[in-house]
Amino acid sequence: MKRAEFARSEDRVSNKRTESLRREMESLTEEERGLVVSYLARKLGLLHPLEQEWGTDTGAILTATQRAPKRLQRNILQSVMKQVFERDALTDVTRFGWEALPLPPGDPPYDFLLRRRERQARIQLKLQRIESGQPKRYRPRVYPDPLYVVEVQRTRSGTRGGEATRPYRFGDFDILAVCMQPVTKRWHDFRYTVEKWLLPRKLDNNLIEIFEPVSLAPNELWTDRLEVCLEWFLARRRVRTFSDVYRAETESPR
Repeated sequence: MKRAEFARSEDRVSNKRTESLRREMESLTEEERGLVVSYLARKLGLLHPLEQEWGTDTGAILTATQRAPKRLQRNILQSVMKQVFERDALTDVTRFGWEALPLPPGDPPYDFLLRRRERQARIQLKLQRIESGQPKRYRPRVYPDPLYVVEVQRTRSGTRGGEATRPYRFGDFDILAVCMQPVTKRWHDFRYTVEKWLLPRKLDNNLIEIFEPVSLAPNELWTDRLEVCLEWFLARRRVRTFSDVYRAETESPR
């Protein structure tokens, strides 16, 4: 038998076996399919280290997560956001000469520390705020273009030296990175701005406002590229205030 004919013959046999297996899988119950998937994952070495450590499968872990309290789910979402940011955004900016440094001991008010030559940049990550299961808009009756809310304060309350530790003070970090997954359903969608451009609290200009507006569309204040925001930060460029930018947008003819 010629080589080409032999290969076609093998393909027909393989296709028949695959089709037979497919029909067999279709006849199984959901529980039985789960057992087959678990067997194949173990056989092929596809188990995640956490599955091996906990002695269970992905389905059980995800079901437990789904049934967990909302507070615990939010913590898991925060972890997913950080993992995606580290995998995607940080990898991208290494092309521009930035490197990630270990965080200092204790509980610093930022999540990542970057360095390029003698300059450092501290990045705080936040997930766009969800309210009643929906992405929270920022004053939608006032601003026609979609602005969303990000909550810029620590999760836990406390005091230090007689002062509340939950608020962030200006100078605590350099760049705010907001994951827009609740809006776009894509974990890699971040918006970035320089910390000094955030709104202050009305009663204390040293504190960052709790509910900050974040623009889905890149503009003078927000960008979807970390390397751009890092350049904004390094340049120490002055920018118009939030009120100036959005007053101009709302007053411009449409």
